[in-house]
Amino acid sequence: MSRMTKGRAFFAVGLLLVAGGAGAVIGLPEYLARQSGVASTCLDVEDRARFCRFIGGPLQMSGEPVFMENFHHAFLPTLAKIDFIDATGDRWTAPPNTLTDGATIPVIFAPLIGDRQSREYLMAAALHDAYCGVGNEGLATFRTRSWREVHRMFFEALLVNGTPPKKAKIMYAAVFLGGPRWDEPERSLSHLPEAVLRQEMEWCLKWIELTDPTPDEIEQWMEEREKALLSGEPQAIPDYLRDAKDPRNL
Repeated sequence: MSRMTKGRAFFAVGLLLVAGGAGAVIGLPEYLARQSGVASTCLDVEDRARFCRFIGGPLQMSGEPVFMENFHHAFLPTLAKIDFIDATGDRWTAPPNTLTDGATIPVIFAPLIGDRQSREYLMAAALHDAYCGVGNEGLATFRTRSWREVHRMFFEALLVNGTPPKKAKIMYAAVFLGGPRWDEPERSLSHLPEAVLRQEMEWCLKWIELTDPTPDEIEQWMEEREKALLSGEPQAIPDYLRDAKDPRNL
């Protein structure tokens, strides 16, 4: 590479590092991490001074409870902005007045997940709600990222919020299966009976407990299972459970 070509290349990188204004400035390590193509999660990030951290918090609520149609519980607005830096250096924001119920997982999965409003969920839930939660349609953050990115961010934020890794994977599976898919409406599962979705979540929960998969493996599992669901095929128990000898699967 000639000296002039090298100079142009570094100049182009420099432009990329500052593109988008002061709020989007990233450092060279973050830029290289994003360009490497290697998926990174907060399970293995060591540099917590820059990655996988919250800015702001603890979560504080303000104002009166808000009740919305088709929901039997109250939502509360957040008091102050919360930022989250994920494993790749991306910044996510929950603005003030983000409505949250402190859970964000689909209500139909509540009996499987347990306590939906634990302290280890609250910050992650508010961030997730800022991007796709009911009542937050007026926020500048709402649906500005793909459903896949938003749900994956929720998993990363859960880990940093203090949720045990296996529990975070179960909650990630729950939002992946039952959460909104605004930019791919043809892949929506919202028309399926609740009993069908609960059964899929029960099978996935057992699989996670037995195998402790990676987040990418959870996505692959979900995509393979949803193909059958969307095709109209009869719901069938996964092969791994049919063949497993674990007594919990009988």
